[in-house]
Amino acid sequence: MIDRCAQMIRLLFALGMGWLLIGMSLNLSAAATDELALKVQLVWATDEAKPNDAKLKELDHRLRDKLRRVFKWKNYLEVNQQRCSLPLNVVKRLRMSAKYEIEVKYLKDQVEVKSYGEGKFLKKVLQPTAPLMVGEFLILAGDDKEKYEDAWFVVISAEKP
Repeated sequence: MIDRCAQMIRLLFALGMGWLLIGMSLNLSAAATDELALKVQLVWATDEAKPNDAKLKELDHRLRDKLRRVFKWKNYLEVNQQRCSLPLNVVKRLRMSAKYEIEVKYLKDQVEVKSYGEGKFLKKVLQPTAPLMVGEFLILAGDDKEKYEDAWFVVISAEKP
């Protein structure tokens, strides 16, 4: 019972901190350009051992360490990674998994991210792009609907064009 309560508290803390990281982590250096190069990652957080699945990759140590400073899962695994070039005022829809998609739009002074789970709109985030620096992250987080103790993260970072 105490274990279950501790897990619930950890999950609620993780979700709250995920939104806090959004405000603290993303700096976009491309604020004055007409195009933004992005890397988008879908990350699964779990305390279980890594499954024997070639599609799941260990997360880059820099991002993993940043997540571990706030969240306490043992393993952070990359489920999917996509790169895109985002022209000004153009919406790009990226399928991150069979059940999850995001729409990203570069609006000169901000990035708009809309997330969709199983075709249903989940949430919208507007993040200022001044300044979005290469190597920093915009992180959205949520609980895993199929496994109570796990969570997912969508990590968006700027890249050099």
